[in-house]
Amino acid sequence: MTRVVLLDLLVERPAFGQGGNAEIMAPFAPAECLLLTPQLANRDAYRSEWESNGITYRRIDTPDSIEELKPDAVICSGSRANISMWESWMDDAAQVLQQAVTANIPVLGICFGHQLLCKTLGGEVKRSKDRIDAVSPLFSVGMDTLLSPIQMGLFSHQDQVTRLPPGTRRIISTKHCENAAMRVAGKPVWGVQFHPEASRTVIEQAHADGDMDDAEFAAFESEHDGGALLSAFAQLCMP
Repeated sequence: MTRVVLLDLLVERPAFGQGGNAEIMAPFAPAECLLLTPQLANRDAYRSEWESNGITYRRIDTPDSIEELKPDAVICSGSRANISMWESWMDDAAQVLQQAVTANIPVLGICFGHQLLCKTLGGEVKRSKDRIDAVSPLFSVGMDTLLSPIQMGLFSHQDQVTRLPPGTRRIISTKHCENAAMRVAGKPVWGVQFHPEASRTVIEQAHADGDMDDAEFAAFESEHDGGALLSAFAQLCMP
């Protein structure tokens, strides 16, 4: 069975947290998902083990070494936190990503995860003047079988990667974000600034929960094809 380690950094947002995780994990089913929440001082308020749609979820402590978990993939979600406003728990999250990259484990960083991955590998992340909440066209500036086919992305961020790490390639840009997606050269490691997990179901649930205001909901009205990216990544990782 496929095993995925997921840095679950939006656990406090039911739709984008648990709902987003379900969208990320669906293409892996049947699979085991190990959830890491280094941002939580106390995770007792959140479910620790459950099963849904062929995926078993288990919340665990951050390991000393990611390799001891023998994952087929490591994924880092978005977050309410900001790389430009560094918090101590980010050190543990960064260590997980660094270990996975070194061990040649497939990695996907999403939004905050993309920024953390780039920062960890020696890139630069800065806060932009304006926040972006939009579905935008993606411009492929490099060839990659995973990223190049994706044409529309849903963005919700203010921090962004301003300088890619050494040994990485820019694959996708947008009008507002030059480094919208990248790959580590020669490794199965990708980062995307957009949210491929933000399906219509997730967006509508977030709005219904009051976790997304009317302006954001309207900004996300257009369709995007992030689901195709998640499916392609899962196919690449499954044993």
